[in-house]
Amino acid sequence: MIRLTLASPTQTRKLARVLAAQLRPPALVTVEGELGTGKTTLVRGILRARGVRGTVASPSFTLAQSYHGRDGERLHHLDLYRLSRGRDADLFAWDDYLGPGAITFVEWPAAGSDALPPPDLRIELRHRTRTSRTARLSADAALEAAVAAAAEDVGLVVTGRDPSAEGDRDPAATGEAP
Repeated sequence: MIRLTLASPTQTRKLARVLAAQLRPPALVTVEGELGTGKTTLVRGILRARGVRGTVASPSFTLAQSYHGRDGERLHHLDLYRLSRGRDADLFAWDDYLGPGAITFVEWPAAGSDALPPPDLRIELRHRTRTSRTARLSADAALEAAVAAAAEDVGLVVTGRDPSAEGDRDPAATGEAP
């Protein structure tokens, strides 16, 4: 697992460009985090960096949006926030979005956890302060190393490997009780 500090939406978009350059189909990418941590901003940035033009809408109400990248790859953006585990997830057309020529991004993956295969990349975004985030990325060692190197090359702060989630959040900075 690698951790990065994202001090602004601009840095989130930098991370998106790094990830877009490293991901290859087939890939399943899960994106987790509380409301407002920048999940959709990150996915939108990756889609843009892979050549998607026009409106990139959040699929919060439609559950899924599909696009084609500049190299013809299928790009799917799923938002499972409104999907319930069990019957809802069982009825979802997973096979339409997972496959050899696709990169699939899944926000709020817990609803589909029984149906989804293990992700190739797991991203967790956390509030650090009101304006900054911590991104934790888990993937195979080669992808983690490539992402870390590319992130440093574009000036992002990589804080290294950290198996613990503790310390990612400063409750006082977000106005919460510790």
